[in-house]
Amino acid sequence: MWKKETKTKTVKKLIVVLAALAVLFILGLSFAGVFRVRQVTVTGNAYYTKEEVVDLLLDEGSLQNTLLVYLRYKYQEHPEIPFIDDFEVTMDSWQSLKIRVYEKNMVGYVRYLGQDVYFDKDGIVVESSTQELEGIPQISGVTFDSLAIHQPLSVEDPTIFDTILSITKLLTKYDLDPDEIRFGAGGELFLQLGDVKVALGTGENLDEKISRLKQLEGDLKDKSGTLHMENYTDETTHISLESAK
Repeated sequence: MWKKETKTKTVKKLIVVLAALAVLFILGLSFAGVFRVRQVTVTGNAYYTKEEVVDLLLDEGSLQNTLLVYLRYKYQEHPEIPFIDDFEVTMDSWQSLKIRVYEKNMVGYVRYLGQDVYFDKDGIVVESSTQELEGIPQISGVTFDSLAIHQPLSVEDPTIFDTILSITKLLTKYDLDPDEIRFGAGGELFLQLGDVKVALGTGENLDEKISRLKQLEGDLKDKSGTLHMENYTDETTHISLESAK
């Protein structure tokens, strides 16, 4: 029995010694520059560039070491970053990292007290910032009673978010980037493309209208006024552009 206990203690001491040697070995490699960050791959990013993500997560000190970066973001709390829900960091090799970004899902924003307030497809406020993002349209003509992060915008008719989601999906599909999406008092839908206001009516035949608008985009760049597409269908042969007065 005594020999068995002695043997167990010896094994445990050996494990501790080996673990300590392993740690020292890794530290030695770290100081020798073996784990120096040489390459970073970033995926899942749309609102931030690769360079911006790297600047946010890696500094000039300890976070230029691949192993320390991996351990830092594997076991410690992640910092809060605007427009990013979460991220993962993995080691591809001793000198390369892979960062997978999970950005917040936003379909539009409204202006409120000098801030751009971004919301998702359900009208839930996900971010408030003075930073304006490209590719996220401003939504105007929507009135709301209250506004709080992680809470829905308090609007009279919540189905308006279904319309916003539909139009933003179509704009993405046809690669159109309006400056503004505006709702009229009667639910009419307008897009602002440069100096041209596009009147789309109350939402019928949106796919056909946006598809045709994409075809006209090049011809509208030097124009100003209102493009009337309220009653447009695939059979329409003429679309009028009412010049600005």
